[in-house]
Amino acid sequence: MKSNPAKTVLTIATGLAVIFFFIQYKNNDNFWNDKVNWLIAISVLIGLIGVFSDSLSIWIEKAWMGLAYVLSLIVPNIILGIVFFLFLLPLSLLSKLFRKEDTLMLRNKSESIYKVKNKDYDKAHFENMW
Repeated sequence: MKSNPAKTVLTIATGLAVIFFFIQYKNNDNFWNDKVNWLIAISVLIGLIGVFSDSLSIWIEKAWMGLAYVLSLIVPNIILGIVFFLFLLPLSLLSKLFRKEDTLMLRNKSESIYKVKNKDYDKAHFENMW
């Protein structure tokens, strides 16, 4: 992927401005609330840096991509852990609790795992197997 520091800085500044306006809209407070003024100030500062300084834009892009790399190592593991413990583990436990037959033949009660199928196969069965 080709690096474009000006576009990265513009994206960060726009994202901060959108977050600011979303918080203001959600709170229905006075538009210039003191609690979130820092968001718009940082947005304007980053936007001005992107316009006037190429070297600082490159530094901001490297810091942003470094943060994205660190988050890419952490966030997927958290999401996969949540999916496993909230969805897959309970489904597995419920399946084991309520299933009566051993479809995977994990409890080997016979001498062989081979099953005899007494079925007649015709030509049409082999033409469209799926």
